[in-house]
Amino acid sequence: MHYKKLAVAAASKRIRTVLPTRLSTTTSSLLSLRRCLSTRDCTVSSDSSADPPAFTNSRIRSNPRATPSRDPRPAKPTTPLVVKLSSKDRPSKFKIPDSVSKTVARELLRNKYLFSEYSLFSPHRGFQKWKNHGLLKHTKIPDDFFRGRIPIKLYPYQVDGPRFILASPAPEKKEAPPAPAKPEYGAMRSHVQIVAAPTADTPGACLLVHYDNRRYVFGHLSEGTQRLFTEHKIPAAKLSHIFLTGKTDWATTGGLLGMILTVADVIISAKTAVEEENRLRRKKNKPDIVHGGPQRIEIHGSKNLEHMLAAARRFVFRKGFPLDAHELRADPRAANPENSEPDYEDENLKVWKIPLVATGMESRSRSSSTGSQNPRKRKLNSSEEPEAMETVAEEEDGEVVEDVPAGLENDEEKTRLLMQTIIKHMFDSDWKADTLVEQPLHKVKLPAKIFVRDDEGKITVYKGPLPGRDANVPDIRVLVREPWPGALIHRLPPTDPCFDSTCYIVKNHARRGKFQPANALKYGLPKWTFSKLAKGESVTAEDGTVVTPDMVLDPPIPGHGFALIDVRYEYLLDSLLRRPEWENKEIMEHIDAFYWILSPEVKDDSRLKDFMAKHNSFKHIVLGEGMNPNTISFAGASGKAIMMHRMDPDRFSIPNHNNQEEALPAGLASVAELGKPGERLLLSPTVEFQPKFANALMNTIRPIKELTSTHAKAFNLALEAQEKVSDPAFAARVAESEQDIPNRDAEIVTLGTGSALPSKYRNVSATLIRVPGYGSYLFDCGENTLGQLRRVYGYAETDAILRDLRAIYISHLHADHHLGVPSVLARRAAANAALPADEAPKPLTIISTSKYIGFLHEYKDVEPLDWSNIKFLTLIGTGRKPTDDPSGPHSADLGPGNNHFNMLPGTLCALQPASFRGNPSEALESQTGLASIDACFVDHCLGATAAVFTWPSGLKISFSGDCRPSDAFAQIGKGSHLLIHECTFDDELIGEAKAKKHSTASEALDVGRKMGARRVLLTHFSQRYPKMQAPVLDELERQEQSVSGGEKKGDRTVVLYAFDYMKIKLGEFKMAERFLPALRELYGELEENEEEDGDGAEGKE
Repeated sequence: MHYKKLAVAAASKRIRTVLPTRLSTTTSSLLSLRRCLSTRDCTVSSDSSADPPAFTNSRIRSNPRATPSRDPRPAKPTTPLVVKLSSKDRPSKFKIPDSVSKTVARELLRNKYLFSEYSLFSPHRGFQKWKNHGLLKHTKIPDDFFRGRIPIKLYPYQVDGPRFILASPAPEKKEAPPAPAKPEYGAMRSHVQIVAAPTADTPGACLLVHYDNRRYVFGHLSEGTQRLFTEHKIPAAKLSHIFLTGKTDWATTGGLLGMILTVADVIISAKTAVEEENRLRRKKNKPDIVHGGPQRIEIHGSKNLEHMLAAARRFVFRKGFPLDAHELRADPRAANPENSEPDYEDENLKVWKIPLVATGMESRSRSSSTGSQNPRKRKLNSSEEPEAMETVAEEEDGEVVEDVPAGLENDEEKTRLLMQTIIKHMFDSDWKADTLVEQPLHKVKLPAKIFVRDDEGKITVYKGPLPGRDANVPDIRVLVREPWPGALIHRLPPTDPCFDSTCYIVKNHARRGKFQPANALKYGLPKWTFSKLAKGESVTAEDGTVVTPDMVLDPPIPGHGFALIDVRYEYLLDSLLRRPEWENKEIMEHIDAFYWILSPEVKDDSRLKDFMAKHNSFKHIVLGEGMNPNTISFAGASGKAIMMHRMDPDRFSIPNHNNQEEALPAGLASVAELGKPGERLLLSPTVEFQPKFANALMNTIRPIKELTSTHAKAFNLALEAQEKVSDPAFAARVAESEQDIPNRDAEIVTLGTGSALPSKYRNVSATLIRVPGYGSYLFDCGENTLGQLRRVYGYAETDAILRDLRAIYISHLHADHHLGVPSVLARRAAANAALPADEAPKPLTIISTSKYIGFLHEYKDVEPLDWSNIKFLTLIGTGRKPTDDPSGPHSADLGPGNNHFNMLPGTLCALQPASFRGNPSEALESQTGLASIDACFVDHCLGATAAVFTWPSGLKISFSGDCRPSDAFAQIGKGSHLLIHECTFDDELIGEAKAKKHSTASEALDVGRKMGARRVLLTHFSQRYPKMQAPVLDELERQEQSVSGGEKKGDRTVVLYAFDYMKIKLGEFKMAERFLPALRELYGELEENEEEDGDGAEGKE
């Protein structure tokens, strides 16, 4: 008897049911064999004795490891289903129920058909328990017991005959069934946590509602929220619902796209891992495992939420991640104010959506964002150039026609259906990039990659005349990649800005009352039935009485909840006061707290104070800009910046912050209190406010103490460097060697130096260039660039920089390079509005490819910014390489369909409109302050560019974006005074760099050598290097040591490593270079310490 093998197999869930054909062994040995086996899928009936024929007719699969038996056929089933026991084993008076508890095993024994129930104890105790409970004399195997299972014969484990294991076949792939609409009882434990309060780099207020199986976000998903989740180790794997408050604009949703992409990647990775595991398990005849996390994500918000998501179709694409967007377009209680049915409900909570209607805002409609009356046709205004849009064509009468899908101009339902279809294809498409469709060449719509079959049937790229471009197009059939469905919509139907605010009331479901054993004993129920009653199941007493749960349980415990009110604008207050929900007892009962998202515009309004005073039975918690202190949100990055400020105060500053406790206005202080990030409201099992979980304020002295004590060697090296650079003779030698570098006072500010997504120590890509006399320029503008600016310069100086901003260059469409642009534009518009009436704002130019400019053109329908002061310069393909004849025509001028065929890496870009071309260009200088812009396409993603900017003073700065090393870029950037190049990977990861189309440290430095760049700044580091890339610092340190004996005559290339919050002038590179040994020592020690502390481990709540 190989009992141990069977037990191990059962413990690993290989065995569902074991059916021996004959039994000639003792009961104790049987119980010993069966201790680990559980057949939860088996139900037993005692009213029939028919033997199902399914067992004998079932397909038999032999085990390859088994030893053949002489008679592989199972013994024939016998008709009698009676257990004959000796007198000492006769059943007691206790009749076996259908089940006992979790620790009960069920047995079916072939031939004797013995059915028993017992607890999982040792054999003798188990036997005694089974004996005391008694036996069922008549037991039937249910007719459907074998349905969907395969009986597998195992010869080694036969007991006087073959025995069988019932194995369930692989389940069909089906979507998870929807959660019950109205669950009977709610979760046992849940709480609300304040994740974010308004600060410089977390401008929105955000709540996290925590259940064991799911997480829900309520409030704003503003820029920086995703990074805050990382900072406080809040995993996003269980996030399933996002409820956005307020109106749809970038202040509310700026971090939404980044959060969606992160959650999608987490869930898709988990699903992929489960599928791979199941593939291996099926080979071993093991049952599949199921992905237990969220299967989809749902987003709720105000009008234009779908439009905002669909506008991102150009750069957002995931597969296998269903996403549903739900806009609140109508008042749920408009028809019946007394309606108390929730607007959303699942197994955990109920949500009532409350729309606050903007009164007096009817005049601020679509005209404020586009100036259009006809959604299909409109005149161009001064801020729009037809060449800037890939979807705009100019007609002879000076008007333009936007490529809006026909029939959708005024049909709201069809428009919503289109939006939902686009969103589905963005996140859960079954489209495959390698699918080829055959069609006539003249019907091919450009842009498209065209293939043909040669005489041997092989597929090759078509290189002949193109439809729409050439006159003589051959009448042949070609193969074309099926375009992604979202790309077929060139222009979304226009929409109007909406100023209504969405708010929520959230409540748990009622919980089952406490079980009272005394009540159960009154009915003569044994104790092993208590668990059934506690779970809500009814039990039949010995006298036939059916005991229901309500007969032995206390009354249900009501579910508690909270309200979240976003009322940042004065025009919403009247609607707030008129809402019928405040008088609806069923909705407001057991609401314990009101969370308020406020702004300086409404904080002194007496109506708000009166409302809170009237509803003084609730706890009122305020989260608002200008009320919550500007505390440091990202302690990891700020701590390192403080250390580096102590080492090199000229290049690094302490992040702008305020740890002083702010006081609410006098009117609000008497009725409300200020919320703090981290504070919790426990909703179940009891209601309790828990301020003890509030995030502690960062101690800004601690990093300095750590530097001077723990990292004393690095600090001493920094002091030596400070002494060196303060030497007047050193400064004189540097100035003499840099006499030919113009604008040595130009300042480079590295606001974000990480790649892909924000991390604890690095934000995503953004570099600010400040050139005195010309203006400020942003090269890439990743999420939360505005917050990084405010940490470096403070609020007032940031506004001054934004007013001086002349151009924003976006290198490519990956989200980590441009999601910060809308908030920068919004804040710039507000800063310009504060200018004196006689001072005109400076024009701003956005430079990128047509796809990104198309995104901005669609988004401007959502948020009414000052678009009249913004121009667009589009980078289009020329098809020429730097070595080609410059006098040749721009092939881009030959037709719009040709642009997409000339985006090959290594080819040059041209500016559109054509009036901005030239070197120098008067139009370009007037608009941007630049003499010329040269760019080329690079090897990264479709349309990725690198650019060279030249100022009238002769200053030349080259910016690589993301790319593999590019000879074309090195050619157009020759003689650059500064090269800013990506350095995503170490040299040892050259294979990964090639696969992901990034550069290593040595490759970036090689581009600088080919370019002859005087200064090189390395940035855009993989987030796998949380602080620094040690090999890069080794290389830079060796370079610095090679000239430590004194400066060479003339100048040489100086290479530096970028950090978040770093400010360095072009003439200070050699000073900063002296600190490389100190930085190398500091970060080597820091990374060693964190490895010992396990800082790299995954976060947990």
